[in-house]
Amino acid sequence: MKKLLTKALMLAMVFGFTSAISFAKDYADLPKDHWAYKQIQILTDFNVVVGYPDGNYRPDQNVTRAEFATMVVKAFDQQKAEIKQPAKFTDVSEKDWFYGMVQRAVMFDLLKGYPDGHFDPYGTVSRGHVISTTVNALTTETISNQKALEILENSYTDYQQIPDWLIIAAGKAEILGMVVKEPGEENVINAERPATRAELAAFLVKMLEQAKLNPNEKLKEAMSPRTAEGIIIPTTTLEGYIATIPAGTVIPIMVVNKEITCKKSKAGDQFLSKLPKNLVTPEKYLLLVENDALSGKISNVKIGRLFVRNGEVTMETHTITTDRNQTAAFCGEALGGYRPEGFWKTLYLKIIKGHKIQIKEGDILNLKLTKPVRIDLTNGMILE
Repeated sequence: MKKLLTKALMLAMVFGFTSAISFAKDYADLPKDHWAYKQIQILTDFNVVVGYPDGNYRPDQNVTRAEFATMVVKAFDQQKAEIKQPAKFTDVSEKDWFYGMVQRAVMFDLLKGYPDGHFDPYGTVSRGHVISTTVNALTTETISNQKALEILENSYTDYQQIPDWLIIAAGKAEILGMVVKEPGEENVINAERPATRAELAAFLVKMLEQAKLNPNEKLKEAMSPRTAEGIIIPTTTLEGYIATIPAGTVIPIMVVNKEITCKKSKAGDQFLSKLPKNLVTPEKYLLLVENDALSGKISNVKIGRLFVRNGEVTMETHTITTDRNQTAAFCGEALGGYRPEGFWKTLYLKIIKGHKIQIKEGDILNLKLTKPVRIDLTNGMILE
């Protein structure tokens, strides 16, 4: 299946796709300039959020607590986690479609029921409850109620309307930059207002970014980085479950184009490649997967001329499509042709050969990253 997917991707790129390819669904009611477009697309890629049969996402629609529990559990890829001690709620039955998701959300301390024993699965989830959940996913430093109030008073005009049970969590969320603010509502927290589907996507992305660095104890126990054998990238740095491959790192890539030459190729032509092997950290954590596809373009071509210069072809990658079907930025530069190795060899190549560049399908080139790449080690998601 993976080989078929890779071949299909390569064929799609060869036959006319010149821009970044994404497998995420385009929703009829979600223009690309929507403030939460990027977050919704990221979570759609990973099946955390889905649209409706009519092709819409309905970004302004509210969400039930059962739906929210499902999104949160899927965001952490814990939908198959064993339910060890089921919580009992008066309004949640084993026959309900959401039973397992609610139980897992409670098990990981992400959501809670109410003191009278009900969960309210069909009730709408408020922004306050979403803020509480995003903080519950983390291990955070303790702050006082007074400190939290000071922070919130300086940030929001409606801070006095924040319920007491939320004050500390909201203060922590503000410190960590996790409070989602819709355009035009930057100075209000709107704790009691029902959260929209657009807001939830933005909250969940922020939550994941922080939880991969400092998850709560139960999530930390359940999540673990993917491991594999492959080419070790020694420059990789780790922070929690997030790995960063810094700019300047050189990685091998395999050319997919049938042929690239300094005589026939021209600037602007598509440049297609893939990873010849897995890329891993020194600890053997999996960064990127063999056959992940890269797309870009030829940025510069110089024809080899006798007595003048050797040929040269410069290629740039723009995006990568991973084994999780995520398409993300992946910027680097590869140079085709002989690099000068001393005065006499350079002179020989210019005078005797005027070296001609010919790069064939399957050739390995070194790609130098021009921008860093951040990767969630638990699921292979590239963070942008």
